[in-house]
Amino acid sequence: MRDIHMIDGTEELAAEAVKHLQALLRCKTVNPPGNESTAIEYIRSQFEAEGIEYRVLEAAPGRVNIWARIRGNGTKRPLLLLSHVDVVPVEREHWSVDPFGGTIQNGYIYGRGAVDTKSLTAKELTLFLHAARQAKAGEMTLSRDLIFLAVADEEQGGTYGMGWIVKNAPELIDVEYALNEGGGFAVEVGGKRIYVCSTAEKGNALIKLRATGDPGHGSVPHQRNAISRLANAVRRVSLAPLPLHVTATARALIATLAQTQKQPQQSLLPLVLNPLLSESLLGTLDTYIADALRAMLHNTASPTLLQAGYASNVIPGEATATLDGRLLPGQTPEMFVAELQRRISDPNVAVEVEGVTFNGHECEQGTELFTAIRDALAMHDPQALISPYLLPAMTDSRFLVPRGIIAYGFDPMMPEPGWPSPQQMAHGHDERISVANVAFGLRVLQRVVTQISA
Repeated sequence: MRDIHMIDGTEELAAEAVKHLQALLRCKTVNPPGNESTAIEYIRSQFEAEGIEYRVLEAAPGRVNIWARIRGNGTKRPLLLLSHVDVVPVEREHWSVDPFGGTIQNGYIYGRGAVDTKSLTAKELTLFLHAARQAKAGEMTLSRDLIFLAVADEEQGGTYGMGWIVKNAPELIDVEYALNEGGGFAVEVGGKRIYVCSTAEKGNALIKLRATGDPGHGSVPHQRNAISRLANAVRRVSLAPLPLHVTATARALIATLAQTQKQPQQSLLPLVLNPLLSESLLGTLDTYIADALRAMLHNTASPTLLQAGYASNVIPGEATATLDGRLLPGQTPEMFVAELQRRISDPNVAVEVEGVTFNGHECEQGTELFTAIRDALAMHDPQALISPYLLPAMTDSRFLVPRGIIAYGFDPMMPEPGWPSPQQMAHGHDERISVANVAFGLRVLQRVVTQISA
């Protein structure tokens, strides 16, 4: 098999990826309300032009997914290239360009979804089309089927996307490995660059705090006020982290971070895993890194909604708060509720789980795919480090891992000098990614796909 990492044709493939990204950004796939059909039609047209085997999967009117396959020789199980094409809404008044124009300015491609996650779709589409052309020309042989899947509805829970596919067409995702969003970005620590590969994700549990008290006239205050009880409960939850839980992924990341430090910090940093010393050591780190590590070491509950009262002169008998709860791998909603109850310690405040919950997951790290990722980065950024990472949020990988699939979040992006980091641009105003970063990510991903499919 000929090595297909980009030496010849680098500029052509990068230009193709940028073209696909601009076309996808011009598709208004805002969710809610959700209508991914224009983006899926664009991708379908590319497969049709190349004679690639594909299927369009419509979960509901306008809620469309697309699957395609390049057949290998079957000596290894398939590799899935996964992304989503829906995007979150925009506040147009805060954008300097048309958020759906695919504009290029000063070397950056602007548009909602430029980072999350149409750039990954464009790169995976480019690599998939290139592999199909090479296979057709007899220039390469894949050891495993290469599967492309662009889905709907990731931003609103996956009901019409991956959630629908696992229920209605699970045979299409009978794969060994999956590459998805959620990691791949680099952080600068101690003068060194660390790329993170998301091998684990948190689960979720939407929590309702329901405080009860004695209603009455606002002119006669008392200590049984439901709003006051709720305020105290929210304060207790927010004042300090919940109990510390160490995962294998967090341990691996902290070991990598320690490599960037000089003594004595190099020896001290692993002590952040000690619950007695954790907060003191986190206080010595950069705020952004400390916050990220806290989220990797604790279940978290962020207050997001408050509701109480119906008249300014009436003390209500009930007040509620909604908490966005995120659970570490190995933790269950029942464990999470127990932690919150112990922290709040008020029999007048009930802790209730609302809606559908997902458990967190943690994939093994010593895999052929992780080795391919490490080797690709060693080729294209030799001085950098690579580490497993626990994503404090969720992606569509949560539907795959319970099926025995090794799913990693890896969309490689270098830091953008003088600009907000690429991952911080997700869902932000003037969301953008540099042309250079698209080309870099394409090179790394191609090397990964080549090595894993050899």
